[in-house]
Amino acid sequence: MSETMKDLADTTAAKKPAWREWIESMLVIGLFAILIRSFVIAPFVIPSSSMVPTLLVGDYLFVSRYDYGFRIPLTDIQLFASEAKRGDIAVFDYPEDRSKDYIKRIVGIPGDKIVYKDNVLYVNGEQMPLKAVGPYTYFMGDKSSDVSQEYKEQLFDVEHSVLRKSYSIRDGEWTVPEGHYFMMGDNRNNSRDSRFWGFVPQEYLVGKAVVVWWSWNSATSHIRWGRLGSLLH
Repeated sequence: MSETMKDLADTTAAKKPAWREWIESMLVIGLFAILIRSFVIAPFVIPSSSMVPTLLVGDYLFVSRYDYGFRIPLTDIQLFASEAKRGDIAVFDYPEDRSKDYIKRIVGIPGDKIVYKDNVLYVNGEQMPLKAVGPYTYFMGDKSSDVSQEYKEQLFDVEHSVLRKSYSIRDGEWTVPEGHYFMMGDNRNNSRDSRFWGFVPQEYLVGKAVVVWWSWNSATSHIRWGRLGSLLH
């Protein structure tokens, strides 16, 4: 056999089976997806109405995993930890059951004194201004509807929408400890948040919600086309 024919035979014999190449490709893709989801960006779906009108039941979000530092999976270790900002919409481990992810708005950072009284938010003695918009009808997680009054709240340099009723479900005063945050839902009368279960430690932060990439209204079985691509603030 000539050298050329021998080389060709060796190459053919050494070629991997197609099934093995497919499995190896899938493993590489899977590993890459895990790394992206763990350290860069992850999906999140809104199951409840606690963040209406900013986030609606059936909104699908992308969450930036690196804004608050890189958390090593299955640990509380954050590399290059960075303090969150007031107004951020953050995903975090629910303090009463860390197997669950919650999403709320950060209204208090370390050292802040938070007062919530008669459905009005005060931060460090300063009232957060509210501007009335009008009635707002929305669907809840069980597909039933509710109506609240919509307002624009000015949380220092972040303006965002909130819903309120004529009464408050929980008033109180809190001072945010070092390394912790005070979270509230934008739907102030339909949110169990830091007013009920306390502060969120820095290491519980999962990431910052950045964009709505899909939105499905299960109550009406329609796509909310106008929400696709909406940046969150």
